[in-house]
Amino acid sequence: MKFPMQVAKHVIQGNLAKGRSVVCSPASIDAVLSMLTVGAVGKTQGQLLNLLGHRDIPELKAVSSNLTNVFKAPQTSYTNAMWLDRRYSLKAEYEKVLREVHNAHVGIVDFVNQRDQAVKEANAWAKEATKGLIKQILTKNNIKDDTALLLANALYFKGTWQNPFKSINTKKCSFNLLNGHEVRVPFMKQWDEYFDYGTYNECQVIRMPYKSKTTKTFSMYVFLPFEKDGLPNVMENIEIDQNMFQDEIKLEYVKVDKLSIPKFKFESDIDLKNTMKQLGLTLPFEKTCMDLSGIADTVLPIYVSDIFQKCCIETDELGTVAAAFTSMGYGCAMGPPPPQIRFVADHPFMFMIREDVSGAILFVGTVLDPK
Repeated sequence: MKFPMQVAKHVIQGNLAKGRSVVCSPASIDAVLSMLTVGAVGKTQGQLLNLLGHRDIPELKAVSSNLTNVFKAPQTSYTNAMWLDRRYSLKAEYEKVLREVHNAHVGIVDFVNQRDQAVKEANAWAKEATKGLIKQILTKNNIKDDTALLLANALYFKGTWQNPFKSINTKKCSFNLLNGHEVRVPFMKQWDEYFDYGTYNECQVIRMPYKSKTTKTFSMYVFLPFEKDGLPNVMENIEIDQNMFQDEIKLEYVKVDKLSIPKFKFESDIDLKNTMKQLGLTLPFEKTCMDLSGIADTVLPIYVSDIFQKCCIETDELGTVAAAFTSMGYGCAMGPPPPQIRFVADHPFMFMIREDVSGAILFVGTVLDPK
């Protein structure tokens, strides 16, 4: 997920400059780009494979299949979909890959004459796939006259803390904003509990695991800068990828004397097209692109007109509920811990929700203001 993680970091930094909390799903981005890649040929396929870090299509299919299996857990719902305009004919081989590898829903719609119905169908699918957390992802303004197809991924996660917070201990405390102001927000608190804890890149790091009844293990990692205004500097220097947990972040299971984290709830609407172009993914967006010919039978170019994502997250005393919906429209080393460990997240921080066995990162975001 190197490229999706780079996209997520870019999105976070852009919103950080605007003073906005944000949540993004690298796993959801990866799913949509993988579905695009198997329908691409030539230079466009090569560019996608290179950015996604795969040697060839068989390797991509194997990784995509594994990722789908990772999210076959009680806490998650992970599903893909594709809607093709009735003017075009979906290639049988591409449809087979969508169904067998990506477990995707395939629908035929009329983007030109029944735009409202196409939007209604896509929104109904997103609502069901995210357990009602995301009720609308499209409007008829998202559908252009030359829209040929729409690829989408929906990712839903609901986790219960392995060590739940007691609501009686939740108290309003001050949270320090980057502009120097303070806001009063509810903080969840625990004392003398054991967690995986360490330091990394000018941050305290804590792993807060969710309950699991399977071999899959989901956790939230909170990266709390040492300095109250340190998040911009941390985001500038940190390299967000899966290897950071294997090679760089060294956590130890220790007693945390005080854990204090704000409750937070927000959603993000993210336009990913420009970010991806800035990071090197350019060919699928060209209106003259002829390299997506593996998707549908047409003599006209098929190109990516938009890629956007909507995410929402809510964290409270019991756990976390989060959802992401990503769609793509086509036109045609730490030292010993201190004697006392206090983890008080009273200033802006970064978080990740990760499946620890596979290393897949479901969500990454920043909390600048919990309100």
